[in-house]
Amino acid sequence: MYQHVLVAVDGGACALRALTEAIRLAVACRAQLEVVHVIDYAFLQYDSGYGTRTDIIPELLEFGKDLLRDAAGAAEQAGVKCTTTLIDNVISLGDVAGQILERINSSNADVVVVGTHGRHGLKRVFLGSVAETLARASAVPVLLVREPPRTQEEMAPNEALAEVKQ
Repeated sequence: MYQHVLVAVDGGACALRALTEAIRLAVACRAQLEVVHVIDYAFLQYDSGYGTRTDIIPELLEFGKDLLRDAAGAAEQAGVKCTTTLIDNVISLGDVAGQILERINSSNADVVVVGTHGRHGLKRVFLGSVAETLARASAVPVLLVREPPRTQEEMAPNEALAEVKQ
């Protein structure tokens, strides 16, 4: 079956579900797990009018390291051999999917696990743009993990009302 499971994480709820599923898959297949986080430099493409926001880069790096450390801890707790990869490529300017595709190819992963929607909140009609790109372009199977259902409290009032009417 699968020997190398790669999971991409961004710190969001959907990515956490993807990590959980990737760990379960790695356990079932006795596979090695690789957890990948890409530093998203998309913000450098936009002029905020207040100067360059490069001052947040150290925070992004620290967030990524913490995220990978926590993910590796969860995998190890489940008895899964785990490696982590932090992709820090400012030249990519936010091409997270492209960076993950490069890692898939260079790591010889057998399967990729990714959440359908990322932290950024910008959603496509059915899938997040990273998940959609991976599903279309990956040479290996991609397991898409849906985002968790929202509670009534998380919905806007008009969404909650529409939910009640159904």
